[in-house]
Amino acid sequence: MRKKYLKHWLLLINMGFKSLYEKNWKRLMIVPIIFLIFSIFILGSNYASTGDFIEKDISLKGGYLLTIEGSVKLDLESTEESLSEIMNDQVKMRKLSSLGSGGVVGYSFEYAGDDIDGLIDEAGQMVGTTDRERMSIEEISSAISKRFWDGTIRAILVAIAAMAGVVFLYFRKVVPAIGIVISGISNIIGTFAIMSLLGISISASGIAAILMLLGYSIDSNIVLTARALKRKELSVKDRIYSAIKTGMTMSITSIVALTVLYIASPAAILKTISLILIIGLLLDLMFTWIQNAGILRIYLRGAKK
Repeated sequence: MRKKYLKHWLLLINMGFKSLYEKNWKRLMIVPIIFLIFSIFILGSNYASTGDFIEKDISLKGGYLLTIEGSVKLDLESTEESLSEIMNDQVKMRKLSSLGSGGVVGYSFEYAGDDIDGLIDEAGQMVGTTDRERMSIEEISSAISKRFWDGTIRAILVAIAAMAGVVFLYFRKVVPAIGIVISGISNIIGTFAIMSLLGISISASGIAAILMLLGYSIDSNIVLTARALKRKELSVKDRIYSAIKTGMTMSITSIVALTVLYIASPAAILKTISLILIIGLLLDLMFTWIQNAGILRIYLRGAKK
């Protein structure tokens, strides 16, 4: 009995969604366009004020990474503020947790200034140790970091160009190929903008997440485009809904898995990667199933005439 009621409600929700979407799909296309303009404005403002469209951590801009062992529980936000004020430069702090127990085993401090000895003294006092044997210091060259960042940007552009070429060769149609590329680029720009608003700096691990996200985005758009262009036995509307059903299942499954990883993992790198992917996959729902689906509907209607 409960299963029947559940199926009934799911059917009603599905019918309601289809009715709402059919009436408003053209109007809904305005939403991703406005969001993309807003994202470009955010990144442009960042570039005008800082010279970078998104804040980079020391792995991409150079500086010092100080790691101190200790089990003292500190408030990250207030400690960061105190250290930044004392050092007259921004200090970013992370808690290091045990993979087994989840307890505090130490802290890492990212610092782009020159007074590393001062940071060692101040941070050591806060963590509760002055023993240099319980500390490690890693210096990252700003020149090497700049070359890595420039190479990363080139790699992303090459990846986008290569994907565009493969998509065009597969579908042999300009408009659908352009729609896929626009959706992928929009997703990356939107993700960077949300990261900036949330105060998330991009790191080397974040770059890996961005490249993974680009693959996710292109994949979901290919599912949509392949269904819309190839399944000619169905109406355009039914092709779109068939793709939405498959694509939404893929995306929601991934989002749930990444959310569990973000909550359960004590590793900062895994948290960063999972959070960036969650943001990007949520935006991909908009850019794929509203923006690109609308572009394909307009294109297929025009192709029929």
